[in-house]
Amino acid sequence: MATERSSLPRLALPALLMLLLAAAAAGAELLKLSRLQRPAPRFTVKRDLFAGAEAPAPARNGDRAQAQSQNLQQSIAEEIASSVSFEGIILKGGRMLALLNVSGEYHTVGEGETILDKIRVLAITRERVTIEYDGQPYEIRKKGEE
Repeated sequence: MATERSSLPRLALPALLMLLLAAAAAGAELLKLSRLQRPAPRFTVKRDLFAGAEAPAPARNGDRAQAQSQNLQQSIAEEIASSVSFEGIILKGGRMLALLNVSGEYHTVGEGETILDKIRVLAITRERVTIEYDGQPYEIRKKGEE
């Protein structure tokens, strides 16, 4: 009889564990189905994360156009600074010419001359060249003296 008592709990324990696992899986499945049946809550911002931070004033149309114009001028100036360099001067026939490197191409130009149908040389000195691009003057310092 002692052997019967010990074999009964050995068989009952795995069966009991199987029943518990099945019940837990069924409960989890019911939980998932219940979440699908109700609508998801709406997203709302409960607090302003940037409270206390200085908010920019809304720009008016005139201010916005002026800001865009300034940004354009700045980007053109950066483009000219990166693509046009003043290498030095050449004296030819008593006339001062500037040696300019424009995107890897070297040009010798005098005052009043135009390069690539876009860049006009306004003034040449030993230290700098003043050019005009799109109606705006830009000064370029001699390479190495920047």
